[in-house]
Amino acid sequence: MGAMKELHIETMNLEVEWQHLLAEILGQPSAGRAHVMRPDEGPADQEEWEAMRFVPDIAFTPSGAAGPIAVEFKMFRWRSDWRSRVGDAIAFMKTLLEQTDYARGALILSLEIQASDREDFRQAAGSNIDLWDLNDLRSFAASDTELLDRLEELVSETVIESASPISLGHHADALRGASIAAKLRATAAGRAEWQAFEGACHEAIRFLFSRELHKLVSQQRTDDGLHRMDLVGRIRPKHNSFWAILASDFGTRYVVFEAKNYAFPIGQDSIEITSKYLFRAGLRTVAIVVARAGASEQAIKASAGHLREDRKFIMVISKDDLCAMLEGADSGDPPENLLFDRMDETLMAMSR
Repeated sequence: MGAMKELHIETMNLEVEWQHLLAEILGQPSAGRAHVMRPDEGPADQEEWEAMRFVPDIAFTPSGAAGPIAVEFKMFRWRSDWRSRVGDAIAFMKTLLEQTDYARGALILSLEIQASDREDFRQAAGSNIDLWDLNDLRSFAASDTELLDRLEELVSETVIESASPISLGHHADALRGASIAAKLRATAAGRAEWQAFEGACHEAIRFLFSRELHKLVSQQRTDDGLHRMDLVGRIRPKHNSFWAILASDFGTRYVVFEAKNYAFPIGQDSIEITSKYLFRAGLRTVAIVVARAGASEQAIKASAGHLREDRKFIMVISKDDLCAMLEGADSGDPPENLLFDRMDETLMAMSR
């Protein structure tokens, strides 16, 4: 198994752990029956994603109920922009109920929400979608101290910042992320379709991160055609977000994005090229590289070397990672979750 595949599995572990614990909490004899409906690994291709698009995270049949309700879980590491993500999740749940035989749905959030917010969301959700927050989960698990302890442990692993949320942003267009992901998957590797891959990556980054990154500007430069895109965005001065952590920990104001359309994992040479665009004097020390097939062991070692010696942070994500972030965003999953986990894994694995 390649290094990028291992990282992808590790990134998903926390959400998978949440889903299985929630199934146990909801599956207590006093509550009803609950089953995790999705495989622990994400979809491998467009066809598999289409087949799983409207499969809920959990099917829960409350005690005494005739049929199951569809349950979707939303994990938040920060409270920034959470309201718009929940709005997207409600819109997706409505679509899921329209497309399936489930008569009711429930959204479970990994954070506490205020009564006023809960009422606003209940009005938006309608009568057939319930909203359960962290306090509801604590109530559900209260009769089993082991489940309650495991819940609190997961909360401590999940929450990065717990400050007050910021104002509501604009909701994503319905399934726009999936549409961009389909464009990415439709492109071919190599020189012939580098422009199509670049354009889809550019669109994806703007869709996912324009709320957090200001003035995403495409830099024109000559290259070999396989990694031409160079997109630069300025981190908005907000607190309690993944991007604020990047700005603070790495002394950066700007983030560079690059797309590399090779059919094989990128190597050390690609990392060296990217590192040339980063320099501390320009407050530009972080790059996120979208490499179609991910990174080789040599690329991962080169990235670690630049982080250790120059404090330049170069993160590599694959086309599949980007597609998963896009599709998750449609249903209200914060795309920064994957990026934070990658950063965390990189820093924890560093040697002196």
